[in-house]
Amino acid sequence: MKINNYKLRTNTIWYLLIMIPLLGTLLFNVYPLFKSLHDSFCNMKGVPIGLVNYQIMLLDSDFQQAIINTIYMAVLEVIVNIPLAFILANMLNQIPKARNVYKVIFLFPMIMSMVTVAIMFKYLMMPDDSGVINYILGWFHITPKGFLNDLSMSRESLVAMSIWKGVGYNIIIFFAGLQAIPTEYYEAADIDGANEFRKWWNITVPCMKNTFIFVLITTTIAALKRFTDVYAVSGETGNPAGTLNTIMLYIYKNSFSTYNYKDLGLASAASIILFLLILAFTILNFTVTRERKHGRRK
Repeated sequence: MKINNYKLRTNTIWYLLIMIPLLGTLLFNVYPLFKSLHDSFCNMKGVPIGLVNYQIMLLDSDFQQAIINTIYMAVLEVIVNIPLAFILANMLNQIPKARNVYKVIFLFPMIMSMVTVAIMFKYLMMPDDSGVINYILGWFHITPKGFLNDLSMSRESLVAMSIWKGVGYNIIIFFAGLQAIPTEYYEAADIDGANEFRKWWNITVPCMKNTFIFVLITTTIAALKRFTDVYAVSGETGNPAGTLNTIMLYIYKNSFSTYNYKDLGLASAASIILFLLILAFTILNFTVTRERKHGRRK
């Protein structure tokens, strides 16, 4: 009986400790989600109006542009950030000494706030010779570029800024995954006479599959929820000409803005669309990954 009572008390303590983050999740994640879902079907007075908010939102050219900008910048960041981080992590893994120094260098941008990074890049990417990048381009007789002020380069310039700040995180994640690969695999490959590329392609890449999945999901979610960088660069306008307008910025303008007419129903509807977009990508990624895994087992 004493043993059973001890187990009961121990289990009770663990369940109580688990309840703390569970309650936090319910209070700060689940409840706001259902509240937003409810508000998306109501007007500003809380009167249910059905799908009217979704109809207005989907016909709004501002929201249409926000979707295009969000997806475009998210895809661009993923296809550049992840391969770049993986290559740099492989290079870091091959360095015999001073690895910690390079880790600090890669992680240094992460300790800077996005606002600080945005201000720094705005000066670096000034659209005339006063900008550092255009000044350097002038050495090679290249005409000044507009970067963040140019319609054709604003989104790419913003993604470049975001990658500079966040690629260090993915580098460290990839580096940790590379360190976890057993050295016996490479020793066996050396015995078989495999060259460096075959070892990298047939051992390193397959062993990093789960790390790739994690990095892909986290990077994509962060890219789809882009807000701080665009707000720090362009404010609520998303200029130039709305090319930096994103779904998160659209939600902000319709919920917290002090300059525009606010419509909580539209903001809630947009947040639900963003949630469904992220959920769809996550489910698709897990489905494709599971099918490939089962296919290999067969």
